[in-house]
Amino acid sequence: MVFMPVLASTGSTDVNFGSRIKEFRLENGLKVILIEDKRTDNVISSIWYKVGSSYETSGITGISHLLEHMMFKATKSTKSGEFSAEIKKIGGSENAFTGRDFTGYYQKIDKQYLLMCLKYEADRMSNLQFNLDELKSEREVVKEERRLRTEDQPFSIVFEKIGLSILGMTGYGIPIIGTMDDLTNINISDLDYWYKRFYNPSNATLIIAGNYDEIETIEAIKNFFGPIGTIESNLNKYKYPQFDISYEKIIVNERLPNSTLILSFIKPKFTDLPRKKAYAIDLLFEVLDGSFSSRFTENIVDKKIALNTFISHDLYAKEKNIISIGGTPRKNVTLKQLEEALLYEINSIIKNGLGDNELSDTKSRIISKNIYRFDSIFTQAMIVGRLEAKNISWEILDSYIKDIDSIEDKDIIEAAEYIMSKSMQVTVVQPKK
Repeated sequence: MVFMPVLASTGSTDVNFGSRIKEFRLENGLKVILIEDKRTDNVISSIWYKVGSSYETSGITGISHLLEHMMFKATKSTKSGEFSAEIKKIGGSENAFTGRDFTGYYQKIDKQYLLMCLKYEADRMSNLQFNLDELKSEREVVKEERRLRTEDQPFSIVFEKIGLSILGMTGYGIPIIGTMDDLTNINISDLDYWYKRFYNPSNATLIIAGNYDEIETIEAIKNFFGPIGTIESNLNKYKYPQFDISYEKIIVNERLPNSTLILSFIKPKFTDLPRKKAYAIDLLFEVLDGSFSSRFTENIVDKKIALNTFISHDLYAKEKNIISIGGTPRKNVTLKQLEEALLYEINSIIKNGLGDNELSDTKSRIISKNIYRFDSIFTQAMIVGRLEAKNISWEILDSYIKDIDSIEDKDIIEAAEYIMSKSMQVTVVQPKK
C-alpha cells in the first residue's frame, strides 16, 4: 500500500481514448469507465473514491490512508484478507494508494477473473466490518510507515513543514500519512463515519482497462454494484478551520550533508486557471529544469553554482497548491547567491524571451517522454483514475498534444511573469550540527 502525493503531466502522440472508452453511470451514481485494449489477455480492475488527505482536518489526519488499510479486512461475508488471498492464488497482483484527492484500489488479473474481482470490490464498498484489534494492528503499521517514509527522511519532513507553514492543516497542507497524534487517536467511530460518508457509489469511479467482454462486464457491474445505496451522512461532524497563508521564512535543521534552498509559491487549482496558462506554466518548468540541456542545468549546475536543482508541482491539482523551486549550493556558494541565480533564470525569460527552438525542443521532449506510457493498461487506468478523482475528464488526454502545440513563446513569458508576481516563501535547510 502506498500514498501518492503528486500527479505528473501526461501526454501521448496518439492516445485516442475517445474511440476506446465507454462511459456511463448506474442509477445509484457510480461512474463507470471502460477502456478497451485487446493487445493483452490481462485486465486492470480499479475503483477510485474521491477522498484523500485534502478532505481531512486536524484531529483525523491520516484517516483516509488508515481506512485504505482497513479495506483489506473482513466484510459481512468474507474473512479478513480473503480478497487478497484469492488474487494471489490466481497469479494476479493488487495494491491500494492514498493521495491528496483520492483513495484507490486495483487488481491486475487475467481477464477470466475480472468478475470475481468486481464481486469482491462491490462487497467491501458497503459491507466492511470494523474490528478493534485489527484497527490497533493497522494503526501501528501506518505509524511505522510514517516513521520510515517521513520522520526518517529529511526532505519528507521539510516538505511537510513547508505545506503546514504555507497552507496550514487544511487542503494540500495536510500530510497524506497524517500526524502521529491523530493516528493514535482515530477510533472506530471516526473510521465508520469516514467509510459511510465517502465509500458509496455516488462518490466512486470504477475503471476497467484491458481485455474484457463488454456485455458480460457491464452486466456484472450492474448486478454487483447496482443494489448498493448511497448513504447521506452529516457533512459537519468535523470542524474545518480557515487558514491565512503564511510566507514566513523557515529555517530547518536536518540530517543532511549540505544546505538546501527551497523557494515556494502558491498556485491555484488546475480548473481555476485557463488551460493554456496551466500548460504554459508546466512547459516553463520543463524549460527551466526538465533535462540536461535545461536552463537550470546549463547555467546553474554546469557552472558550479549548485550541486543540483529541482522544481516540484502538481499540474492537475484539485486545490490551491505549492510550487517548490530549489537546489543545493556548492560549498563556495551562499544560499542567497543560489536564490539569485534561480530567480535570474526566470526573469531572463521575461526580459529576453526564449532561445531559437527552445520551445519546440521542449515540446518534443515532453511528447517523447510520454510516447510509450499508454501502451500499459495499468498506466491507462491510473492516469484516467487520478484525473477523474480530481473532477477532470479523461477527454483532456485526447486534446493534450493539440493544447501543447498551441502554446507560443509569449505564453511562456506570461507564465514566467505570473510566477514572479506571486508572493514567495523561502525555506533554508541546514545540516544538523
